[in-house]
Amino acid sequence: MFHPRFQTTIRMLNSLLEIQRSSVIVEQLPMPVDILEQLQKEAKETTVLLSTRIEGNELDDDKKRAVFYKHSDIEKEQEVYNLMKALEFLDDAESRELPITEEWVKKLHAIIKISRGGRPRLSEYREQQVVVGRRNEAGFYMAPEPSDVPVLMEDYVAWLNSPETHKLPAPIRAGIAMWQFLTIHPYMDGNGRTARMIATYILRRGQFGLKKIFVLEKFYDRNLSDYYQALQMGLPHNYYFGRHDADVTQWLEYFMEGLAEVFTQAAEIVQEKNKELLHVEPEPIRRLDMDQRKVYRQLIFKQEEVSVSEIMTLLDMRDRTAREKVKQWIASGFLQPRDPNAQRVRTVILTETYEELAKEIRENPKQHSYMLTKGEA
Repeated sequence: MFHPRFQTTIRMLNSLLEIQRSSVIVEQLPMPVDILEQLQKEAKETTVLLSTRIEGNELDDDKKRAVFYKHSDIEKEQEVYNLMKALEFLDDAESRELPITEEWVKKLHAIIKISRGGRPRLSEYREQQVVVGRRNEAGFYMAPEPSDVPVLMEDYVAWLNSPETHKLPAPIRAGIAMWQFLTIHPYMDGNGRTARMIATYILRRGQFGLKKIFVLEKFYDRNLSDYYQALQMGLPHNYYFGRHDADVTQWLEYFMEGLAEVFTQAAEIVQEKNKELLHVEPEPIRRLDMDQRKVYRQLIFKQEEVSVSEIMTLLDMRDRTAREKVKQWIASGFLQPRDPNAQRVRTVILTETYEELAKEIRENPKQHSYMLTKGEA
């Protein structure tokens, strides 16, 4: 059974704090649907550009952009298209909340790799020994024997899905998963792209998806030599001479610092877009906090009144907390009791000011896209 060895260092904790801070910013700041979708599209395309470049695809960016969404008979162009299809596979898997299984990994790799003739539904593990990189250079590595790969992958997936593993923060899980996949190197090619996809998927499923606007590859593309050296960690080049039971702390420090950097960049973009939004947002809506915005959207698009128990469910709050919130919101002029004569407030509606704005948003939703969620667009 695979049991990774590592220590939680101050560097890792500092990175984790920055990752969490950026996640909160991205999740809480309002973002118009059209702008969010554009950022998501740009993140996908940048991922494809950088990931293929990391793996040695020499096409320039313009040629890659031309084949993002269409098949090609040219191998390097098809490689670009395949990676875009792999990102679509991740989106579908996330929406269906699929776990990472061996079959899932084989499907992902089958989409990524270049196939001549009919594409197999699943990629089979390699049956040949593989050496990564050039001897005596950063990243040079002799992977496990092909006969050991099936057992190593079985243990890998078992570890990913174990209850103990899920107690670890998702960024740590993603870093270990990426390193171990590259260490096993289960395929002749496409391992780097697949490993980074797996790490991205773990982050998404672990509540660190950052609304799909971060690009993991940005950090590695900046200095590929550092990336390969971090993976190697000064270990012997042969898997069986130390890498099979390595302490991965050094790699995790590098991985999480890189993740913190790209998360911070994404959060800065969201903050800038939010500043632009504040220039057009009506002042009464500008005053609303994130919980109020959720309730407001509910009252704009889904129902005319809302009960305290529904607010509890919507905001995942306890009864006492929800009642205190409702009391504050009534005092601030956001909500009012549906029955002003009732001794106990059970159901509330919007005040006249916010109801008038709600009517405008319902009549002209495109002009008020800052209030829309993806399902309401």
